[in-house]
Amino acid sequence: MSEVRVVTNEDIKKYVPMINKWLRDSVVKNWNEATLNRADDEVTLGNTGQSMADIRQQLYTELVVALQKYDPNYRTKEGRSVKESTFVYQHLYHRVGQLMKKLTKHKYGYGIWSLSLEETLRENNDHMGDE
Repeated sequence: MSEVRVVTNEDIKKYVPMINKWLRDSVVKNWNEATLNRADDEVTLGNTGQSMADIRQQLYTELVVALQKYDPNYRTKEGRSVKESTFVYQHLYHRVGQLMKKLTKHKYGYGIWSLSLEETLRENNDHMGDE
């Protein structure tokens, strides 16, 4: 069993620009209320139930997973090595894609504005009087 890499703060700091790129290109682009300003980190993004802070934390978690999975001795079929930054980029590419599909799919109820409970109850009461 291979030893799990210990990820340091310096490892994380190297990839902060990459995390911000994914936040800017994928999240801020999809929600009007999304911003990279840390003061507005707790604003909920549409009907997702997620905030920028939540998504940022998720991306940092995926970054740590990618750094732990990276194998510097790995070789492609052509015998070429893979740079750490390329591996991390590809890992985040797939994870951000999965996250955006989940958060923007109507099938899961995200992105659809529902009626409030009061409006729903009022509609039901209106129909009861018609009988």
